[in-house]
Amino acid sequence: VLDIVGLAANLYRRGVPYVRVPTTLLAIVDASVGVKNGVDYPCIAKGPQKNRMGSFYAPAAALLDKSFIATQDERNIINGMGEIMKLALVRDARLFDLLEDHGERLVQEQYQGEDDVADEIIERSIQVMLEELGPNLWEAKLERCVDY
Repeated sequence: VLDIVGLAANLYRRGVPYVRVPTTLLAIVDASVGVKNGVDYPCIAKGPQKNRMGSFYAPAAALLDKSFIATQDERNIINGMGEIMKLALVRDARLFDLLEDHGERLVQEQYQGEDDVADEIIERSIQVMLEELGPNLWEAKLERCVDY
């Protein structure tokens, strides 16, 4: 949904401001970061193609509220944890340690626990993503660690 809204905002009247409001853990640490808005599109020869259409259009802001994660089932939270693990393996040993030590509990608590571990994991994940995307924000080079 975030990508479709971003693309529509870019196309309408040659760009109107919009705010991203991610509601899943995966969206908080991935789709809310960066400027790409990609949508799947069917290709006659190859079938559905991921991110076949899109634009690069930054939101005016991103509202990150981890209380939305409490609306997600365990599978969706684990999907987000997979993205965080990828970032940890690529760039951040401390993030890996936090996931190893607290990951199971965080899934059970849906990232709503009393301590600051969930916040630290989300903040570190976003920081790693920004560091990875920043030098190549417009994807002039397609080789990016976060895209594997």
